[in-house]
Amino acid sequence: MIEIIKNPNIDFISKRKYGFVFSGAIIIISMLLIFIQGPNFGIDFTGGTLLQIRFSEPITTEDLRNSLATIGKEQASIQTLGNEKREYIIRAAEENPVEFVKAVKDILSTDFPKNNQDILREETVEPKIGKELLTKTLWAIIIALVLILIYVSLRFDYRFGTAAVIALFHDAVFTVGVLVLTQRAFSIVVVGALLTVIGYSINDSIVISDRIREKYKKMRKEPYNIVLNTGLNETLSRTILIVGTTLLAVLALLIFGGSVIADFAFTLLIGFVIGTYSSIFIVASIVSVWEEKFPKRKK
Repeated sequence: MIEIIKNPNIDFISKRKYGFVFSGAIIIISMLLIFIQGPNFGIDFTGGTLLQIRFSEPITTEDLRNSLATIGKEQASIQTLGNEKREYIIRAAEENPVEFVKAVKDILSTDFPKNNQDILREETVEPKIGKELLTKTLWAIIIALVLILIYVSLRFDYRFGTAAVIALFHDAVFTVGVLVLTQRAFSIVVVGALLTVIGYSINDSIVISDRIREKYKKMRKEPYNIVLNTGLNETLSRTILIVGTTLLAVLALLIFGGSVIADFAFTLLIGFVIGTYSSIFIVASIVSVWEEKFPKRKK
């Protein structure tokens, strides 16, 4: 395997308190953002409609809002995409999304007959369905975490399983916090990205845990923290290579993928970075503290 760092010998465990302080700080900030500011739920969860429209000629947000005002929809959210002022996203929470879409199309055709409109995306969700989706999404994430806890506990050790789930919760909360801070729309697509991040992060944790287990069998006479550090250092090059190549692909999606996939790619970017961090600095550190407080190894 290609080695980015030749024979690394970093004492990760001795620096665990810095990792705990950093993680504690970002989780507190993320939780405050989530509960005070709140996620910017998309129409998938709130119900309503979304229209992504591209005009043949530039048009101002004010002109669009004035046009919507003639049908009593001036409170709709209007978002500009790009600097050309030709592409817009219109969002509105409507009890009858289908009628809203028809009314918007008709009024834009009437008010701007020479400025052709191309509907790039059209999404409508009934409010009741949106609430059901939110409930099912939360259950899907909870069930995924429980199943991961069971698998890792059986595959390795319940301490690694618990530490891995804590790290996954840490990754998910931080990622959602960044989404709230940047006011990215929280949609079904973003949920898919969050589940992808959870899968990526647990895979990284499993690889590191597996190497630690191998080292544990060969280094029974060594202190447990040395075993943990050895496992972390021996997988460090692999971790850097994987996250590096993955982030290149995600950055390509973010830069060239367009507005439709931008939120998905942004979520992956943040999640993969924090997931790699937690796999290295959180999982083994939690197991280390656990072993010190409640040792399984005989002195």
